[in-house]
Amino acid sequence: MIELSNLSIGYSRDKPLLSDFNLRLENNKIYGILGESGRGKTTLLRTIAGLLKPLAGSVRNDDPSQKIFMMHQSYTSFDWLNCRDNVTIAAKVNGERETSGRAEEMLTAVGLAGYEKKYPKQLSGGQRQRLALARTLFINPATILMDEPLSALDDVTRRQMQNLILSRHQKEKNIIVLVTHSPEEAKRMCDEIITL
Repeated sequence: MIELSNLSIGYSRDKPLLSDFNLRLENNKIYGILGESGRGKTTLLRTIAGLLKPLAGSVRNDDPSQKIFMMHQSYTSFDWLNCRDNVTIAAKVNGERETSGRAEEMLTAVGLAGYEKKYPKQLSGGQRQRLALARTLFINPATILMDEPLSALDDVTRRQMQNLILSRHQKEKNIIVLVTHSPEEAKRMCDEIITL
């Protein structure tokens, strides 16, 4: 569980993006964050991830050993690594050795079978977004923060990736916080929806 208590976030104490915000993120739940641009959705995720300090209040993780992973809106990739190595990079940093078989399974799950040796610059925007999703799900963290994770996908592929996220969530019982501009996506995927 992660608890946000009296949280104020932003870049100026005079004009916080969000003030006195309270939320309890419980295991085995998906939370949807909706709101207009500039309301602090991405800043909230970055604060939960520990990438930004809150202006006031606190973010408390009841099990600090549990990993929190953020999938950024820009679906960052490591351009000097091929797709397989992009998926496995965090596992290798953590000392895991046998990862290639699982990486290929994850690439297949996101529709990138056969792309193992291709580089991110050889992929379309939607393919790069699915590569970032494969890396996120491969790491299997206790908490996943997703900032518009499916925004570059067509409707059919988006539904397929929604189903993949939901099936992995049912198996792993993790916490997912999903920022989306789509109320329909939030209703379909989330146990609780927060509008900023």
